[in-house]
Amino acid sequence: MTVMLSTLAVAPAIPDDDLALLRRVTGEFHEMPDLALTVAEASRLFAVELSRCRRILERLVARGILSSDGRYFARAGTGRRYV
Repeated sequence: MTVMLSTLAVAPAIPDDDLALLRRVTGEFHEMPDLALTVAEASRLFAVELSRCRRILERLVARGILSSDGRYFARAGTGRRYV
């Protein structure tokens, strides 16, 4: 008898500190619907390293919470026009 095992793509676990930052960033964009930030601006606002900030913002875009034109990040679904 042959048993076939399928491999599942498992998303990597989110570290607790990234999870807290995800919640914080989501909250800020929720409270300020017209907020649009570059990665550098968000990095300064949230006081986190640039690469970590980019990772968090891109994760929120992938989840549909934020949208981006490639430079600015803003809350998804607000009809925000980028500068």
